[in-house]
Amino acid sequence: MLNFFVGNLQASFGSFIAVYLTGAHWTQGQIGYVLSIGSITAMVSQVPAGMLVDRLRDKHRVAALSILAVIFSCLLLAIFPHQLPVALAEVLHGLASCTLTPAIGAITLAVVAARVLRLPDDGKGMLGERFGRNASFASVGNAIGSGLMGAVGYWVSPQAVFFFGAALAMPGLLALMMIEPAQAPASINTAAIAEGERPPRTKGAMWELLRDRRLFAFAICVAFFHLSAAGILSLAAGQVTKDAGNIAEIVIAACILLPQLVGAALSPVIGRLAETIGRRPVMLVTFAALPLRAALLATTTNPYLIIAIQLLDGISSSSFGVMMPLVAADLTRISGRFNMCMGILGLAMGAGASFSTSLAGTVADRSASLAFLLLAAAGVVCVVLVALLMGDTARPDAMRASGAEDEAVTPATPEQAGSSRAGKTG
Repeated sequence: MLNFFVGNLQASFGSFIAVYLTGAHWTQGQIGYVLSIGSITAMVSQVPAGMLVDRLRDKHRVAALSILAVIFSCLLLAIFPHQLPVALAEVLHGLASCTLTPAIGAITLAVVAARVLRLPDDGKGMLGERFGRNASFASVGNAIGSGLMGAVGYWVSPQAVFFFGAALAMPGLLALMMIEPAQAPASINTAAIAEGERPPRTKGAMWELLRDRRLFAFAICVAFFHLSAAGILSLAAGQVTKDAGNIAEIVIAACILLPQLVGAALSPVIGRLAETIGRRPVMLVTFAALPLRAALLATTTNPYLIIAIQLLDGISSSSFGVMMPLVAADLTRISGRFNMCMGILGLAMGAGASFSTSLAGTVADRSASLAFLLLAAAGVVCVVLVALLMGDTARPDAMRASGAEDEAVTPATPEQAGSSRAGKTG
């Protein structure tokens, strides 16, 4: 339920800002730059925030403060639609984003680890499905929230959308309070326990993670994914606002709501497939929907076709929402530095997103079709990099059952190999 209530704030923030500020006579370039402020804030804060969350035992407090920061940023936008307050709201939202996602991921790992410790046979292999359920609930929350926010924007005013958004976040705090905090020490490697392993925590865990080539290969893929994805909907929102007139809010709400429903249905399936056939094949197929979506949007300004094309976002975005924390958990099975890993990946995500919105906005002032094609090219690069650089970070269940070895999960250093063997025999 926590993912349900906070999902709409994480995903639909930028698109409604684009409609709101376009109506306030901001140019696409100005909108792109102000959206980049939040992305840059998140980018520079990701790794320190991840290291901090790793250190803190109380992940619930981090999540609560993050939700409160998002609420305040919504209120700032609603009351003061001017450059400085909007920039401050974007900074607050960027800071909250870089702490909320890792905190929820850490809480999820703790819940799965607790189940594995209680019921070892039932708990193993459920991490992918659990992350899939998280993404599913977030998608449903985003769909319902976006639909309601679009209705508020249409029947009340674009400004009222942000008052309503702040109100929607309040039940998230209540849902967070209902999750019993884990009593385990902060040093316990919940990522390993959640996968049914118990490797020892090594002294050089942070440096082992930083030397893992798989982490940086995936980080590059993440950067190009968001270089493609982050600017698409805000760019489409600007086009729709010009062409759809007074139904723009309803069209944008549909562009968010329908893909989220698709994502809600697919996320658990993606999580299960990632556990059975592996991470890399799933990413290759689902990430390919991203450049296809951008390329198709370059060919039309028809609001109804834009809604149909946006359904592809339900495939790529839901897959990314499952695969990022799942791959992070895979990579930190030895080191235990899950939130630091999420911070590094978040840094890559913020770097790609910050360039995406500013690039798309600047190019769109000259040609919207060219802007979409540039974003599509970045998506193609992401898929190619997954094919060329990414091994599978975890063995499928079938390989686990047969005892077959997989090169992709062989630890990168002899020390890691020794720790892994100790965990399997212990």
